[in-house]
Amino acid sequence: MADFRGTILTVKGRNLLAKAQIGTTLTFTKIKLGDGLWPSNADPTQLNDLVSPKLNLPIQEIRLVGDGTVRLRFVLTNTGLSQGFFMREIGIYAQDPDIGEILYAVAYAGDRADFIPADGITKVENVVDIYTVIANAQNVTAVISDTVILATKQDIETVKPEASSTAPTFTYPGKLWIDENEFLKYYNGSSWQGLKVSFADTVDGFHASQTPQANTVPVSDSSGKIADEWLNFVANDPKVKTALNAFGDAPIYACRAWVIFDGTTNPPTIKASSNVSSIIKNGTGEYTVNFIASLPSAHYIVCGSAAGVTGVSYNTYVTFKTGSLYVTVNYCRIETHVVNHYHSGSFFDSPDIRVAFIGG
Repeated sequence: MADFRGTILTVKGRNLLAKAQIGTTLTFTKIKLGDGLWPSNADPTQLNDLVSPKLNLPIQEIRLVGDGTVRLRFVLTNTGLSQGFFMREIGIYAQDPDIGEILYAVAYAGDRADFIPADGITKVENVVDIYTVIANAQNVTAVISDTVILATKQDIETVKPEASSTAPTFTYPGKLWIDENEFLKYYNGSSWQGLKVSFADTVDGFHASQTPQANTVPVSDSSGKIADEWLNFVANDPKVKTALNAFGDAPIYACRAWVIFDGTTNPPTIKASSNVSSIIKNGTGEYTVNFIASLPSAHYIVCGSAAGVTGVSYNTYVTFKTGSLYVTVNYCRIETHVVNHYHSGSFFDSPDIRVAFIGG
């Protein structure tokens, strides 16, 4: 193999590396091979391309080494090469977000070069690793080609399923892992997922599944729970009605919000509630009930009751203030009144007001 004495960053490569230190993504795009002869006083940092490029090759794999360098792997092949050449130059190219693709780093073998024959009787297929500096760049990627793939023995060992009590540290999409419970999982690019497989046999014509399917029975997931899809019922299903003691054919509808509060305090004191964020006291016997989640529409039912004062004989009732400004999907303005021989619907502050909002 040709004797390359390490890579040298070009000026443009150094500028891109400086940008990568502050967050710019460093994306390597390809490898070039050339047969250029460098004069003894050549300054490789000033190169914008190889002196004599002969062959463009895609990157097969990228791996961060951890010491401020990155390993780029490419497959050296002479497939389609019409004329042989001495491989004296290797160029690593990267994408600069400001000026486009640049020559990031170069390596030179000089008179220690290897000859790459033209495609024909002699076939060349070698896996080559080349290292270059990335310093402390946090976001380093490469344009990976899958047109030519040669697997090394280490590659084969890497893709074998791992059996261990802890998840593998080296991951890639499709990586397989057998956990401590002997469950087979695969890595989807961000997390480990249980592998779903078809059953080769059935019991009484049925097999198990975590997702609803015809002729299957439900099984729990890794947390021991049955998927929600198995438990979906129509709200007015007879079984649901029976469970709620709502018999007959008439449909059932949900209470969208409810609240119990003391109307004598300011602000009113909420004793218990659901889907109610707060209550505003607008005046004696006048309140605005604010919802946490908006109701589907303003066409809902307001049901309520208000307690009187112990020892005083009169009737109380709850109503709502009509109009689109007072009955909305976000709030509803209600009123409490008192009726007896002396009061005919006067506003009244009750110590215990109970209101429900149904439908909508």
